[in-house]
Amino acid sequence: MAKDPFDEILQFLQPDTRLDLKELTLEHLLGISATPTGIEALLKNATVVRVIIELTDDDEVCKNALLILVNISSYENGASELLKYKPNNKTNVVELFIGYVIDPRKSCADAACMILCNLTRVESSLKVCLETFIPHLESLLQVFAHINYNEKQYKLNYIAPLFSNLSCSPRIRKWFSEPSLKAYPFIPLKKILPFCNYMESEKRRSGMIRIVRNLSFDTSYHVFLLSDDLDLLSYLLPPIMGNEEYSDDEMEKLPAAVQYYSKDKRRDCVLEIRKEIIETLNKLCAKRHGREVLRNNGVYYVLREYHRWETEASMLLACENVIDILIQEEEEVGAEDLSLVQVPEDMKEKFNKMDENYLNSA
Repeated sequence: MAKDPFDEILQFLQPDTRLDLKELTLEHLLGISATPTGIEALLKNATVVRVIIELTDDDEVCKNALLILVNISSYENGASELLKYKPNNKTNVVELFIGYVIDPRKSCADAACMILCNLTRVESSLKVCLETFIPHLESLLQVFAHINYNEKQYKLNYIAPLFSNLSCSPRIRKWFSEPSLKAYPFIPLKKILPFCNYMESEKRRSGMIRIVRNLSFDTSYHVFLLSDDLDLLSYLLPPIMGNEEYSDDEMEKLPAAVQYYSKDKRRDCVLEIRKEIIETLNKLCAKRHGREVLRNNGVYYVLREYHRWETEASMLLACENVIDILIQEEEEVGAEDLSLVQVPEDMKEKFNKMDENYLNSA
């Protein structure tokens, strides 16, 4: 039987191995992990993977060890295989890497956060590791809320897409909307909403808005999302607003926080972020209450100006879909909850064809 070449590598990854040899070996393995074939080969040797996981706690070589696991976990099969490991009596690797992220003195915490993102990206993997996250949610929220949390200057911006992945779970969406039961009460979502407009990091902005979007898919959260206490629109509208001027009557309808911007105000330059905001506004139009809140807060005026500025055809269409709802009287809308309206298949095909023609003609 052919000898596994990875078995020979193990001798260079032992605790008493010279540092330079460990570094060279991990660099070699990092290169191997850059391809699907290499990852498949690595996963066949459980001992090597286990040793790599153990080396993530060695500050001298943790960077490459973690980056190897970033590569492995970026593939669905790799993520599911990593979740089978239980390092140092931990429940799974998730518990280990959560510990790295919430430790303010930890080196290479960014890579650990990236691994957690990868492990939660696929629904099947999220279900496996969700219970491990539950006791640590508030600690992770503190990481999200504090820019300089890590004392070694790791930004931990991947904490936002991590929470976005977690918010695909009904349990996490519920947690986001309820007051904390710890030392002082706060609503988790409210604590991090300002990151919708955090221009220092696209990852944080996008992840934050995706959390809101994921909640908006569930109409049972719409009253919460549009409550005066949360003041969501004050955070959700700025990325699609520029420096245009509104009439006094229009300005009076807008949320107070977005009524006056300087001449240098610019819309978010990231198309995907603008798309997620328009999608969220569309979802918030599902129920009459949501439509009325959006109308009463001047969302139509914001979308009107946004439509004049936008050039991407798919975004223009998405914007028009929301505008078409908001300009109607409730009697014209004809349904209390649009999410419950059953559209016949032939009409779906017709509408899809109309959208396709619109995009092709743009």
